[in-house]
Amino acid sequence: MDSVKSKMARAGFVLPKYTPPAYAYQSVTVHKDVAYVSGHVPKTDTGDLHPGKVGAEVSVEDARAAAELATLNALASLDNALGGLDRVVQILKIVVFVASAPGFNGQPKVADAASALLNEAFGEENRHARSAVGVAELPRNSSVEVEMVVALKS
Repeated sequence: MDSVKSKMARAGFVLPKYTPPAYAYQSVTVHKDVAYVSGHVPKTDTGDLHPGKVGAEVSVEDARAAAELATLNALASLDNALGGLDRVVQILKIVVFVASAPGFNGQPKVADAASALLNEAFGEENRHARSAVGVAELPRNSSVEVEMVVALKS
């Protein structure tokens, strides 16, 4: 069976280095066979990727890149918590929060970048439920934040 990381690598995605949270929470909490992955922003070693409001300071294409990086950061936390992504049975649900300028309603286009990455990594047959939500502000002036609920092998 093909590993999740090798599928991701073939699709051009590499997990970033895991970074522990800066505040008083865990990046991943596991209860029985479910992992709850806290919201992750598109943070890099040098700062945030494409900060600001989508539809004003941030284009849809840049927000899609930010959604991919936020998703990769979430997967890096999951990988760290589980000791590998091959324990994942299915991504059950993701929530993609998009810092939106007034009048911007393209949140699903931004969230599709996160969904496409996860479908590459875990297979189209394991598609997830999703919410794409426009919000006024996100931590660190991020344009996007991604959280997940994940089913695990026992």
